[in-house]
Amino acid sequence: MKTKTIRFIATAILSAVAIQFSGCDKSTEPGPTEGQISMTAKYTTSAAALLKVSEGTITSVAKISAVDSIRITRARFVLRDIKFKTAGGDSATFKLDPFVHTLNLSEAPQTITVVPMKFGIYRRVEFDVKRTEQSHVSSLPAAEQAQFTDFLAGERYSIIIEGTLYKDNSASGLAFTYRSKVDAKQKIDLNPELVISESATSVNATLLISSANWFRAQNGSLVDPTVSQSEGVIDENLKASIRVFKDNNKDGSRD
Repeated sequence: MKTKTIRFIATAILSAVAIQFSGCDKSTEPGPTEGQISMTAKYTTSAAALLKVSEGTITSVAKISAVDSIRITRARFVLRDIKFKTAGGDSATFKLDPFVHTLNLSEAPQTITVVPMKFGIYRRVEFDVKRTEQSHVSSLPAAEQAQFTDFLAGERYSIIIEGTLYKDNSASGLAFTYRSKVDAKQKIDLNPELVISESATSVNATLLISSANWFRAQNGSLVDPTVSQSEGVIDENLKASIRVFKDNNKDGSRD
């Protein structure tokens, strides 16, 4: 009888110890250390969100060719090396490889990608609008390389915009393709900042591109994208047309 009692007590003690250690393991398990950042893109024709455009002016071009209106039918940007930077200056790569972003001209939001990201306060986003080199895309799958064909032609390009140009009161439009050789490092401060933590593990940033001033001189007049004198102001306007901001509900407006 004593032996049975001793065995029972020993079993009870071992069970209690096992439960205690099990509880300790759970309580000391490290919590999550990362969440995710998603990025959406939004095209707009509105100028409301634009920063100041180029200081340059090409009023002489406006006098040479009276442009009545411009209709955009297709627009593509080559983007690469998207990084989010913390308040402490640490950098986290969001998307390294170049990709062609074709704007949705219906102004519907587009998902670029979703990437795991460490907890932190991200105060800046940086990325390149980059002329395409064959070496930049040679490591990509063949299906992805095909989208860069137009950008590798001729002098190599970073932005290609297609549309119809109307001028001199003519009802007949002239089809045009504007090819930009812009190489620009975009550095955009995020306000409000993107905060990823245990209480908010998922955030979204929206890349907003507005065409409102692409083909406008500083005085507001339209310029002719088919003449070389227009290139300087158009390229500066293209660089100034891109915004990035916190937009958790993905409605295309800053939170």
